[in-house]
Amino acid sequence: MIINVAGYSNNKLDEKNIFISKIDVPLDFLITVFDKHGKRFKFANIEIHNILSKDRQGHVRKDSGKLNIEDITYQKSFTSDDFSFTTDINGDLKLKISDPLGIGVCTTINIVANKYVTKKINLIFTVPTSPDTIHAKMYGHMVDYIFLHGIKYERPNLMSERTGDQVYHYLNEDWAKFTWDNAKEYCESQNHSLPTSEELTEFNSYHTGEDLLSNYGWPIIQRYSRVWTVTSIIDRYFPEPLRYYLDFKDGHIQKAIPSNIFTVFCIKRPK
Repeated sequence: MIINVAGYSNNKLDEKNIFISKIDVPLDFLITVFDKHGKRFKFANIEIHNILSKDRQGHVRKDSGKLNIEDITYQKSFTSDDFSFTTDINGDLKLKISDPLGIGVCTTINIVANKYVTKKINLIFTVPTSPDTIHAKMYGHMVDYIFLHGIKYERPNLMSERTGDQVYHYLNEDWAKFTWDNAKEYCESQNHSLPTSEELTEFNSYHTGEDLLSNYGWPIIQRYSRVWTVTSIIDRYFPEPLRYYLDFKDGHIQKAIPSNIFTVFCIKRPK
């Protein structure tokens, strides 16, 4: 007896038997059972067991991976860790699998036919609030950069990508915050720059903090909404220039001492 598992839609399958989809797009499967002679095994019993879920760093997660499976063949839907189905008269079983409350994990499931043969596959449902990088804790598809008037605005950095002066925890990821001097040094080390106050104001007019989170996954909210600019001003009451930042909560430009710790968007201007 043989179990064949294939995607009957546009599912992405890599060489390690991993099916990948975005969190809001279910994975479509066609499970077919064959007997020892290669003939389709009709009305075979199919069990699916959720074994475990891991984040991108390989840590077991108990707070995610509760799958929902829709039986397309018999028009039924279930949410559990253990499932039981039956193939049709042609030995086929069509399923639609999702992880509606997922946080970006890889879930391993075991498919068993007639309690005799088994096949393990891995399912990844990526989230928009984690970037697609080996440095992320979760599997994600965050937008890495946004273009506006030819200027490339890059997403903030994870602490694991570039250690900052302070960390901001949001939806299982650790985001870096920098003093103004360290922000400027970091951007320049990437052959990028900090935006001017005018550039960041223009960017904010198109992309509010709510827009950046909802449509791009950037965590520009709460204590992570203040973003440095390169623009400075001399104030006679301070020994060094003050630096401007923009608060994406209200769009206001404010002054701050350089030792304050804020979010950073590095930009790349067109040549």
